[in-house]
Amino acid sequence: MNRAIGIWLWMTLFGVGIAWAASNTTETRLKLFHDYAVSVNEVRLARGLPPLKLNETLCEAAQTYAETLLQTGQIRHADPQGRRADSRVATVGYFYSCLGENLAAGQLSWERALQMWLQSPSHRANLLNADYRELGIGFAADDTNRYRTTWTQLLGARRHTYPIVINLDAFATDSPMVSVYVHGARKAQAMRYRIDESDWSEWQTPSEWLRCRLPNREGYHAVTVQLRIGERVYEASDEIYLQSPIHFPKVASEGQHNDESRTRCLQHARAGIERAACGEYIVQQSEGAPLNTVRANDLERVLHILKAFGLAQPHLRASVAPPTECILQHGDA
Repeated sequence: MNRAIGIWLWMTLFGVGIAWAASNTTETRLKLFHDYAVSVNEVRLARGLPPLKLNETLCEAAQTYAETLLQTGQIRHADPQGRRADSRVATVGYFYSCLGENLAAGQLSWERALQMWLQSPSHRANLLNADYRELGIGFAADDTNRYRTTWTQLLGARRHTYPIVINLDAFATDSPMVSVYVHGARKAQAMRYRIDESDWSEWQTPSEWLRCRLPNREGYHAVTVQLRIGERVYEASDEIYLQSPIHFPKVASEGQHNDESRTRCLQHARAGIERAACGEYIVQQSEGAPLNTVRANDLERVLHILKAFGLAQPHLRASVAPPTECILQHGDA
């Protein structure tokens, strides 16, 4: 009996460990991708351009192609079957009116890839195209492959799809006051919004920017906007996680941080983010993907060493895919 109980307990703890690791990986990946989206949007906003909304379908296509590029070691816009970005996004169900793709390989970090894209005229033109509304991001890493890292970025827009973006698409906020960008507001005759399941506001003159106050309680909160354009009403929603601010009390006698209180605060904040990550579904982590075993900080340290020995080879590719008739027929879907 004791042996049976021991086996049961070991299996239970093993399962809990796997679940915790998966949750931790999901949390890391979600926060990273939202941080990446914010960095792109800060660049665009500084130049008077609208922010982009991280799109689940574009992320799926971008992530799959990042893994393909890493495996093949060929940084090209056409995959081994000859399919380009327009075909790949259509396969996952994204039917676009305009589409662009940026590729990079060998960079130590997203910030470095973004910087190199901005220094390249063709990549910069993609990033700063005012017609785009949505963003997909992919990343893969393996220090046994030719480039060690690959970065993919898809930028797109769909006809009659007007996303909204809270706080430049940040994962979380510690303030209930948020800024919301409304794509399509310039085309609309009227707009209204609501927060979570509250009553709708009155119809009002459309505005590209809204300032909203979320309910002051920790957790996910949604802002939903409706636009009246012609005879149709278009609706879009976005969510953000409101977390409690972290305070670090000091010990009066020494003026140092109270480590015990600090630990409790961090554990509370971590638990809140983990709960949020469990409910998020923007990015799917495929089995065996690099980030299951390599954390971002570890990866950057490894690649810094590779770079010092000249083993990391940065490369860039940019492409704008023209819409095809078969895809435009589905633009309203």
